[in-house]
Amino acid sequence: MAPRAPSLPRRVVALLDKRPVKIGLAICILVSLLPMPRLESALRPVFLAIFTIELALRWIALRRPREEIRRFEWFFLVVDLLALLSFLPFEQIGDPRYVAPLLSLRLARLLLLLRFARELAADVYSIVTRREQLQQFGLVTVAVWSLAFGAAVVLDHLAIRYDYAGSGLEADADFIDRVWWAFRQLESADNLVGTLKVPAPIAVLSLGLTIVGVFVVSFIIGIGSNIVDQVVRAERRRTVDYDEHSLVIGPVHDAEMLVREFARLYERNRMLRSFFRPAEILQWLRGRGAMPRRHALPRMALLGTTEDPPGYLYEPMMRWVMYREGDGWDPDALARVSAATAKRAILLSRADAGPDADAVTTMTLASFRAQNHDAQVFVEVVESENRALVMAIGGPHTFPLDMPRFLGLFLCQHLVTPGVEALYTDLMTADGSEFYTHMFVEPGEAEAIEALGGEDGFVPFERLARAAYEERGVLLTGVFLGTATPRRTRGLVPVADLEQWLNPLRDPEEGSGAWKLGARAGKIPTKLLRGIIGVTATYAPLRRYGRDLVMGRGITPVGHQATPPRAEICTWAEDTHMARGLLSRVLVVGYSAALPSMVRELARFMPGVDATLVLGERGDERMPLAARLASLGIGIERDVPPPGREGVTMPLEHGGRVTVYTQRGHDLASFAVECAKKGGPIGAVIFLSEPDAVDRDARTTLRLLRFVNALERGELARGERLHVLAEFASVQKGEHARRLVDAERCGFAAGRLRLSLVSTDRIKNYFMVHSAFVPGVTALYDEILGEYGQEIVRLEPGERAAGAKGAVRFDELREALASRQVIPVAIEQRTVDEHARERLEVLLNPPRERVFDLSEIVALYALAESRDLEEPAAREARERAPASRRPGPFGLDMDA
Repeated sequence: MAPRAPSLPRRVVALLDKRPVKIGLAICILVSLLPMPRLESALRPVFLAIFTIELALRWIALRRPREEIRRFEWFFLVVDLLALLSFLPFEQIGDPRYVAPLLSLRLARLLLLLRFARELAADVYSIVTRREQLQQFGLVTVAVWSLAFGAAVVLDHLAIRYDYAGSGLEADADFIDRVWWAFRQLESADNLVGTLKVPAPIAVLSLGLTIVGVFVVSFIIGIGSNIVDQVVRAERRRTVDYDEHSLVIGPVHDAEMLVREFARLYERNRMLRSFFRPAEILQWLRGRGAMPRRHALPRMALLGTTEDPPGYLYEPMMRWVMYREGDGWDPDALARVSAATAKRAILLSRADAGPDADAVTTMTLASFRAQNHDAQVFVEVVESENRALVMAIGGPHTFPLDMPRFLGLFLCQHLVTPGVEALYTDLMTADGSEFYTHMFVEPGEAEAIEALGGEDGFVPFERLARAAYEERGVLLTGVFLGTATPRRTRGLVPVADLEQWLNPLRDPEEGSGAWKLGARAGKIPTKLLRGIIGVTATYAPLRRYGRDLVMGRGITPVGHQATPPRAEICTWAEDTHMARGLLSRVLVVGYSAALPSMVRELARFMPGVDATLVLGERGDERMPLAARLASLGIGIERDVPPPGREGVTMPLEHGGRVTVYTQRGHDLASFAVECAKKGGPIGAVIFLSEPDAVDRDARTTLRLLRFVNALERGELARGERLHVLAEFASVQKGEHARRLVDAERCGFAAGRLRLSLVSTDRIKNYFMVHSAFVPGVTALYDEILGEYGQEIVRLEPGERAAGAKGAVRFDELREALASRQVIPVAIEQRTVDEHARERLEVLLNPPRERVFDLSEIVALYALAESRDLEEPAAREARERAPASRRPGPFGLDMDA
């Protein structure tokens, strides 16, 4: 094994290879070569100092092991020395006649410019000197000079007098002049004789050579285009010069939404790119804060299996995203995207791999971990049982993302919480506000936070939340607790050893990590406070509030008590109740990977639910119907015949049941209508997007419209309300069908038929980006979407609250609901658009100065424990048949 090289030479090489250093040296070289003696004389001491330092650094860099020294490094060191000598004032100490040759050494600086493009020059040299290229150049050269020589021989033997050299007929032209004249006819059509009043052989030869020359030039242009194409291909094989960047491996050509959301998140937080943040600099100089850190541009590398990069990379916002071709398991391909220096990686599952998708992904994970042991890796998992295997292979800082289960929980939330799709559209895109986290990891921050506690070591959460909203516009929703302070790894904060506590107004789950650390309702132990969770438009406000806490300012003083909300506001808040969808009977049409988890969670959220599943045999080539039925996990074995039109009924948790029907044929919507007739009125119907379709959205739209036609014809029993949920890859496609769904024609009163269009692809891609961008967000959504712990609930005003009037601000509602251990995050209100039509508007984290009318508020969305707010009948049904806890969608044990 070669001896380990000192770290200093490698650091010097990294410094000299940085783009700003290269640009600065190139500018110095160009300025020094300008024909401006006064400028050169004035700047000579500066140039001498700069290039002396550069020469010393390059000498230190050559102390690396021999195998790491690149070609021509010693040659350029000699050139550096010669160029440096040219800056010495020899003309002042010697005879100018003898000093002039030394001054000519300045031309050696031009060679230094070649060093900055040595990789490109090396590629061009290697391509041009290939055997096939040399043969092509040789063929063209021989052909051109053979034609020129032959034409010159003909002209010489004919002894035709002509001005071959352009010096007049009086000048004698020799054979060389005739060869050069013939070559010039081949070289450019501009050299064609200007008139026909010349000897006929001259005109014929000039025209013929010019025509042949056009073809020769076209052939040379083709060779040049081929060389340029090979240079571009060689550039794509070169290693990406990134450090602590983000890496995406897998079918990146289909991941436009993911990459775009990543770039947009960085763009929204662009303020953190700058070093010049005066308030933070002042805090740092006063010793009361950490040194400001510059957050880099959205540097991302993509590794795909096709040679050409994705088309979306040519957009302006993607200029910092690089693409390389290769397989994720190939060590050489990983080296091309600098996997060893990446700080985070997202491993996408390959849809074309079928049942081997997780096998391909885990192989990629193993290869990545062989080069990078401590980067955070987010792995898309298709089969839930493979989560443990992914954790075993990836080790620490590995996050298996069970996306089918996550999407099932997400769809379930849309069913049980009416109207939540507008909230999640805002919450799970880069357009609105999102959940962000901020960790106290800088030296001295943990001690400063601990000093915020009172004599008992606690600080009331309400005082923190009030200050965060009033001073920074942050909705504080939770904290992180831990005994040890996390340390940055490759610029990222690991949160595996921290305990998340959402909604500290309520006691954490008994036996949970936060409970064991002594967390109790409303009281934050400052000695253990390691981070905060908030809803805000960008990371910057939450970060500023975190620095406020470190400075001892981000907490409402004890003597400064907020004005209690008015009586009518308190009455309104106390009379709100949790709204749930009318899900006594649910119809599901179609199959997707999210269906099994959706059915399980639906039974837990809605005790006694009656679900009807209608599946078709289309798509057997992708996943057999027997496998789809077995994946539901309700007791249907793979080797039993499909239920068919008769159907089969199986029990669910909490007294619910599910009936499964299968069909041979294409019109699954009409078959679903027939199956739905066998029971009572339907409260909700879900159309799932099937991945086997040529156009998934077209199939979903057709099924939706056929079902709506059946409603219009009165073929189905109607209940009080109906919620239609359709899953699309692109919601924009589904919007065209919205105008064809009319509540009155379907037999429902205005507002009683709700149509929700959900893009699970967009949610999946954004969630993966947000998980990689925000520390701890995977566990946060695990709790919000699951049955246990905090979740987003919809609170609607009761009879007394509906008649309340008066102006109210969002912070007053937050204060009024605190006694119910509820944290509001959004308001749904009635508004009138520009066409004087009434519509509903959801405002997530409303501005502090915004004033609302109580009579216009339709609902609040809040963070709460739904079991505390559910109706007594639902609570009794849940207690009669308690559900067993299972791992969360991201491999987290819900019992922990």
